[in-house]
Amino acid sequence: MPALVVVITFYSRSGATETLASSCAVGAVQGRALIRLRRLADANPDQAMADHPEHRETLRQMFREYVAPAEADMLGADAIVIVPPPGADPTAAGWQEYLALLARLGSEGKLAGKAGAVVNTGDPQTLAAFSRAITAIGLAMVPAGPLAMDGATAQSAIDHGRRVAGVARALKQAAET
Repeated sequence: MPALVVVITFYSRSGATETLASSCAVGAVQGRALIRLRRLADANPDQAMADHPEHRETLRQMFREYVAPAEADMLGADAIVIVPPPGADPTAAGWQEYLALLARLGSEGKLAGKAGAVVNTGDPQTLAAFSRAITAIGLAMVPAGPLAMDGATAQSAIDHGRRVAGVARALKQAAET
């Protein structure tokens, strides 16, 4: 069986959501999957740094380390995970463009048999909105587990990544039989 691939797309300025995305990636690797971490691009990186000077160094580091998600990533994935920061809205410019790409690929049947997930970053409205979007695209939803009493944690993201890899593997095996 070819390697299992999990694409994890996130957006972060301060690094908090990046940490949860990386934790989810750790879980996927523990579930024996290859991972691709992708960060939604800022429309204007210089403006993002000017608007958030307290996160300038973190933003510079993320601009260097991550590329934006591409169609080829989604086509090569067995699972697609979204890690939105708390308060994010699927209709916001960057997310809307990304979800439109997924919707197009889904309507063309190119995402059939793939798992989808939204990591719980601590905001129930954000989780619900992005979960609806993933479900509408037609991905097999892997629900987020319960949060710890203190909210979104690295361990909950690791556990979710592991579950995503397991579901993606089962879907892939079922498609091959």
